[in-house]
Amino acid sequence: MKKKIVPLLAAIGALFATLSACSSSSNKDSDQTTTVRIGYMESVNSVGLAAIAKEAGYFEAQGLTVKLVKFDDGPSVVAALKSDSIDVGEIGPGAHTQVANGTAKLALFDGLSTSDKLIANKASGITSVSDLKGKKVAVVAGTTSQAILDAALKKAGMTEKDVTVVSMSIGAITTAMNSGKVDACATWAPGTTQITTKLGKNAVTLATDSDFTSSMPFACSWVVTPTFAKKHATTVVKFDKAMFKAMDYRNRGGKNAAKWIATVLTENEAEIKTEITSTEKLYSSKQVLKMLNNGELAKIYRQQQKNLIALGILEDTGDLTNPNDALLTQLINKAA
Repeated sequence: MKKKIVPLLAAIGALFATLSACSSSSNKDSDQTTTVRIGYMESVNSVGLAAIAKEAGYFEAQGLTVKLVKFDDGPSVVAALKSDSIDVGEIGPGAHTQVANGTAKLALFDGLSTSDKLIANKASGITSVSDLKGKKVAVVAGTTSQAILDAALKKAGMTEKDVTVVSMSIGAITTAMNSGKVDACATWAPGTTQITTKLGKNAVTLATDSDFTSSMPFACSWVVTPTFAKKHATTVVKFDKAMFKAMDYRNRGGKNAAKWIATVLTENEAEIKTEITSTEKLYSSKQVLKMLNNGELAKIYRQQQKNLIALGILEDTGDLTNPNDALLTQLINKAA
């Protein structure tokens, strides 16, 4: 009798072991991914953290292999997230309309942009914002480019109806300004540097996002889709862990940061070094966590959302996502 029971128990044990292994494998597949496709825009404050985390080996230490994918602007990054072409993306303030609409979740706060400028060509007879009336102004629609223009116009008692807004890609804006095809533009670094260098004395900076920091914060973020956050929560935590290390390295003025970012952007290292501190207000991981948990971060996103509505870039549908719900607070804290 005993001889028959022992094989039976062994068989049952093997069956449970098999089921357990299958369950474990299934959970692993749903929570983890070895390769993370990261979308960025071709600017220092967009790709900075990812470039540092990649080159310093912070991603590798978390068991992640990353692929950096370049985009022209934030809306294009979000579109790629929606189509599952990338997993994580960095966006500027304007593209946060997609966060408000529930398309994307906030995986990590990056910093406050100081990169955007409204620049005019003095040769077009422009020396102030009021001189823009009837002039051609190039912007990247739905981004901080449009936001900085609208903010400057509003301050001068004007709207987009007072100017001729021309929507272009970020690269086309630089070309159009340098060739005189438009009278002014709202853009971000490195385009701002290229335009002011080319125009020389004719370049007139009419406004910057730094002019509106207190009332109009321009927050930049790393975002994922709600689906990715749910299926790959472990990956988001690992991503954030690596990025926190990169954040602290950058905030301390890491000696190799400029070199690593320049490698990704194929730009001059000396210029990159200047842009790191001049195009974004930097934070340490400790500061970000404090802002996250004391409600300050949600307040920044809430104010940004209100400003986008006021500027007409975001429609208040009555059911916009509350920043507290958009922030992946639990995962960010777990990463810390």
